[in-house]
Amino acid sequence: MTVVDLKTGAIGSTILPIFQTGTSFKRFLGVDDNDNFLILVQSVGLGVATITPSGKLVTAPVYAGPIFASYTWYYTSYQYDSNRDSVYLVVSGPRLFEYEFNSSSTDTVPLAMPNQINTPNGCFDGVDNYYFMQIADNTYSQFFFSHYSLKDQEQHGVTNVTGIAPDSYTYLFCANKEVYVVAYNIDKTSDMSLYLLDTDDSSATLSYNQDTGLPNSLNLWFIDNYFVFLSENDNNEYYLTTVDLNTNTVVSKTQVQGTFALRPDASGVY
Repeated sequence: MTVVDLKTGAIGSTILPIFQTGTSFKRFLGVDDNDNFLILVQSVGLGVATITPSGKLVTAPVYAGPIFASYTWYYTSYQYDSNRDSVYLVVSGPRLFEYEFNSSSTDTVPLAMPNQINTPNGCFDGVDNYYFMQIADNTYSQFFFSHYSLKDQEQHGVTNVTGIAPDSYTYLFCANKEVYVVAYNIDKTSDMSLYLLDTDDSSATLSYNQDTGLPNSLNLWFIDNYFVFLSENDNNEYYLTTVDLNTNTVVSKTQVQGTFALRPDASGVY
């Protein structure tokens, strides 16, 4: 595991525990109250492993699934609900997959969208709601938004999102008790825009924009009220930039000092 210091850009490494053959890392889900890493892993089904920053296994994964179905999805849509000890994933259909680790069980919830041209992506607000959004036309200019309540187990509304620039490829993220959209221009694919999405009226407001130098990159992360992303300049130098989501201003920009994997199996900030 590669570790990059956000303050200095220095690169270190940690050896991760060895899992059984055939196990793969799917997504960094966050940290627990003791700052241990929660990592989604896949063997036959899905499970959550708890690992210390030094690489020691604290809790082995308990698996749920698999769900046997044909579907497409975005790995950013894997979301962990620590209160219910479950992982949610919105997939094509659209459908919501639920992996419940306490009971080692799964469930599939059918969802509704007017047009099903593209695969939806989504995020969990950490309480009761899984939000999801779908590009609704071939010009990447119309976006539908909805949410599923885990509390009442119902989907609520489908609305048309306003405020996102046309020709945008979009990803949905929940952070800072808000919902955000990261959008890349489909022609200038390194042009990244971050929008704050009002979940009441589905209007999006631009929070930050930058050409990252990395086409359609998902080397970006949210933690508390901060948005961190990787960028590359014309000299092939890489930088980690941190934006304060409360003020929409850059609070740090650090050059990465060394080599690292641009497409890791899982990544996050802590």
